[in-house]
Amino acid sequence: MTMAGKICLVTGATDGIGLETARALAGAGAEVIIHGRSAEKGARSIEAIALTAPEAKLSFVQADFSSLAQVREMADTLNARFDRLDVLVNNAGAAAHATHELSQDGYELAFAVNHLAPFLLTHLLMAKLTDAAHARVVNVSSLAHTMNALDIDDLMTRKVKPINAYARSKFANILFSNELARRGAGAGITSNALHPGVIASNFGKQATITRIFYKYAAAFMKTPAQGAQTSIHLAMSPQMEGRSGGYYANSKPAKADPRTQDAALAQRLWAESARLTGI
Repeated sequence: MTMAGKICLVTGATDGIGLETARALAGAGAEVIIHGRSAEKGARSIEAIALTAPEAKLSFVQADFSSLAQVREMADTLNARFDRLDVLVNNAGAAAHATHELSQDGYELAFAVNHLAPFLLTHLLMAKLTDAAHARVVNVSSLAHTMNALDIDDLMTRKVKPINAYARSKFANILFSNELARRGAGAGITSNALHPGVIASNFGKQATITRIFYKYAAAFMKTPAQGAQTSIHLAMSPQMEGRSGGYYANSKPAKADPRTQDAALAQRLWAESARLTGI
């Protein structure tokens, strides 16, 4: 599964499954762009990957996904620096919170970071994806999407408990992935979503509500390297060539909530997301 000559962007790649996904792509010969919020962690990640892939071309781009302005700046940087993008792994995300928290733009935080930011970034990089032959977009969702379906009339999760915002944002990931698959078909772009499994990483430590669970259940969780395997499969495997609009777990097709197949709902979410991000 050589990736020689490919240019790949992995968001949220300074830790956890994002870092392992970037490591695998670099090891297969790809030029890998690592995204993160911290330049210091970005530098450490590049050093770590270079130990196992010393010949890899690696670079870092910084942006806080709770700010749509920073997402736009990141896209401007990438559009100026690269002539195409072969693989985009939308991996960055925010964990569940027990209180109602807002992004820098005033949107519910999990929805903003987990959905609106990758939605905007993908849109702004669409020309670069189109310029690549058979580009792939990989969207990291979660089995948590089955716990609370997206309410298109309550995208900011004001009518239910804040903890449901994470599940709804992961539901949105699949709707977005499916609609992108439909819209990208004519441009040779495939889009697939996935559940990585429950991972023993720093992700669950972002909020008190999940910190205790992750502490005591870590022994039964996947390692980041194991959790990254489905992302890697969707990004690299020849078996995925031309396959689009799917949902995967353990590198195999999986059953998502049937409501994620609602094309009308996906189109409504796309329209609302376009309005909220100002595109």
